[in-house]
Amino acid sequence: MSLQLQPRRFQHFNVSFPHEHIIQVTLDRPDKLNCIDKATSQEIAGIWECLDREETLRVGIITGVGRAFCTGADLFEWNEMNKAGVVNKMDAPGLAGLPRRDGKKPIIAAVNGICMGGGLEMVANCDVVLASPSAVFSLPEVKRGIVPVAGCLPRLARTIGLQRTMDLVLTGRTVDARTFYEWGLVSRLVDAADDVADVALEVARDMCQNSPDALIVGRLGVRMGWEQGSVEASVALLADQWYPRLVDSPNFAEGVRAFVEKRRPQWLDSKL
Repeated sequence: MSLQLQPRRFQHFNVSFPHEHIIQVTLDRPDKLNCIDKATSQEIAGIWECLDREETLRVGIITGVGRAFCTGADLFEWNEMNKAGVVNKMDAPGLAGLPRRDGKKPIIAAVNGICMGGGLEMVANCDVVLASPSAVFSLPEVKRGIVPVAGCLPRLARTIGLQRTMDLVLTGRTVDARTFYEWGLVSRLVDAADDVADVALEVARDMCQNSPDALIVGRLGVRMGWEQGSVEASVALLADQWYPRLVDSPNFAEGVRAFVEKRRPQWLDSKL
């Protein structure tokens, strides 16, 4: 998929470029609380592929319109698949290309409202999570005979802990945004007077002030420590394989030179 860096409206979401280095996906199916059917899921996964492939893009944002951020998969579609005997596979990268995404550039989730089921699976693997105070989170799959297997269970266990994740998964109860902020899944709780997508854009702009190479390598280092079992193995891989690539990039020398010359760095698009 090539977006040619132009805003585009899809059936159930919109793509915009609020900054020259930022791409934003806005889920726009408010009558269905922004649930995502399989076709939409594949389309959004293609957007993140564009984010990683397009050198001028550095950060992605995902948010929603209306009362919900995302209520997960379209269960009406699932019901039709069940009646047709179609097995709904949970292949990577998962719903909207997020629960098991291993891309190289950061994605910010701007949770504007209800975030449940697959919506929470998506958020659990985003790099930064901002939430409106009115946002609520839940994994209600157990109430429908389903288990969230798209990627969030081990990720949530590592982020918020075993017992808290068990509580969510086995009861299906709803948790407010402040609780998730205190538990550590929500990075920032947005003031009620602010629009969460606008704040996400501010955070993304802050990221874009930095070296695009350092964004990629720094993100990778954090995620390796989160996903892999050995801290030292992660450190060794980052230092031995990725740091030399960072040093060889022109942005490494530019950052140091700009500091010495007391000026803002002039970053080049990343080739990593």
